[in-house]
Amino acid sequence: MDDEQQKLLKKLSRRTRFTQFLAWLALFFTIVGIAAGYKNWLRIHDKAKAGLRGIEEIRLELPKLAQKSRVAVLEKDINENLKESKTHLDSAMHELRNIQDSTQHIAETVYVQVEALTKQQEAVVKIQTPSIKDWSLGEVHFLLQTAVQRFELKNDKKGAIAAFKLADTLLVERGSIELLTVRKQISKDIAAVNQYAIADVNVLSRKIDDLLGELKPVISAEEQESKSIELIPTKSESSESTVNMANEDQDKPAKESLVARVKKTINDAVVIRKFEKPMQQEMDSVAKERLYQLLSLRLETLRMMLLQGDNTNYHQQIQRIKDLIKDYYPDEKNVHYQKQLDYLNEADLSPDLPDISKSLSLLEEAMSKENKTNNTNEEGIK
Repeated sequence: MDDEQQKLLKKLSRRTRFTQFLAWLALFFTIVGIAAGYKNWLRIHDKAKAGLRGIEEIRLELPKLAQKSRVAVLEKDINENLKESKTHLDSAMHELRNIQDSTQHIAETVYVQVEALTKQQEAVVKIQTPSIKDWSLGEVHFLLQTAVQRFELKNDKKGAIAAFKLADTLLVERGSIELLTVRKQISKDIAAVNQYAIADVNVLSRKIDDLLGELKPVISAEEQESKSIELIPTKSESSESTVNMANEDQDKPAKESLVARVKKTINDAVVIRKFEKPMQQEMDSVAKERLYQLLSLRLETLRMMLLQGDNTNYHQQIQRIKDLIKDYYPDEKNVHYQKQLDYLNEADLSPDLPDISKSLSLLEEAMSKENKTNNTNEEGIK
């Protein structure tokens, strides 16, 4: 009987210890859950306090905003500013109309004076040089063709304007009244070339360089220290790691108890993270460097499209860069970078070319008329 009672007591003690272990294990899981819930509750409590403070500030400001007198004063100031701006705009428009009328009158009188001077010059030229060489009009024709080709093929505004001016100088020296319409059209073509807006490739390229410099990630001292520690382990760490590895190989079966496995499972399962920071702040130095390399590649591709004048792909590439920056950068930096990209996006790499070949067409018509008159005169002489 004594042996049976002892066996029964041993069984009861083992069951009691196992029950206590299960109870402690359940208590441990309960404590971990309470700790995690308490942390989340603290975060929610802080946010609720911040929201209440914001509501209280808004509640205090509402009476000030709702004052009718203040609204009336603001409305009066706005109306006065609008009236003042309207008067300034009306006066400016009146001045612009006066300038336009006077400029138009001056232009018309200048053309009349040029015509009169050309008539006088034509009479003098006929007296001094009764025969004018035909190659002079051929040279004017070549210069006008050069101006049109350089502008349409190379977008060379300076070269086109220089060729137009040389052609006009030759027409002035010729002094023919029949060619005044050509000279007038040359002046209009020069104005059209001057008004043609070409994107400044050098300025846009410098903007891309500035954006590349601003996007370069700044690695903090902590990240540099962690990176150096990861790359160069110390002697103590290396020795400890070798000793630990040797000890683990020897004592691994003894140490892997039920409690150690439970702790490892809890540490791997219970993870509390905060995702309120921007994505770039959650990234390590390696990920930031890879993001910068991707942005550098896209910006350099944008520069190549700029140099090639590929307008469609240029604007599409800017939109891709804007989306990438929006996803990975915080709001304050995102707004700054988006403004710079908007400036780059305003450039038109392929604007519509104005028609500057009208003066060439008028000259060709005048040359054909002159050839016809010369042929009729020669037939009459024969």
